[in-house]
Amino acid sequence: MNVIYIVVIIIQVGVIIYFIRRGRRQKKAALKATPPANSHESLRNTALHITPAQLKIVIPNNETLVYGVIMDWNIDNTLVTLVSFITGAASMYLSTGGGVTGGGKNPMVGEAASELVTMAQNYVFKAIPVTTFELPPAGCVRFFLLTNHQKLAAQEQLAYFDNGTSPWLPLFEKANEVITEMRAGLN
Repeated sequence: MNVIYIVVIIIQVGVIIYFIRRGRRQKKAALKATPPANSHESLRNTALHITPAQLKIVIPNNETLVYGVIMDWNIDNTLVTLVSFITGAASMYLSTGGGVTGGGKNPMVGEAASELVTMAQNYVFKAIPVTTFELPPAGCVRFFLLTNHQKLAAQEQLAYFDNGTSPWLPLFEKANEVITEMRAGLN
């Protein structure tokens, strides 16, 4: 009789081990089938939803103040997203992967980022209120101005920057200064 109990126990242990291993294989297969999160999209989305409180700034409710600028630049279907806040915090994300985070820790980047956001205050009345944050089509730049009351957006074709006719050209050039300072800080 003891032999029968031992055989039954060995069979039960074998069945348990089989199901544990099978579960692990299924879990690994499911993980492989799940596409990785798009870090560009995730980082961009986080930036678009940052609040003044999260930046530890207080804005009187009777004022409308731009506290952040997000510029999406579609270059041959590669997206470059520049994020700048009034605090000097700045980052750049690439849809192809990579980018620069924490660029505002460099004083030159922080100053340029703060100047960009300050300059964006002049564009509040040229932008439209938005509740969605679509990416620009190829050959275009889209600006999102984050204010304490609403989020605003404007889009411009690169051709108008190239020929100097865009009313958004000064803001675009200032954004490029932030990018230049970021790249210089990497060297």
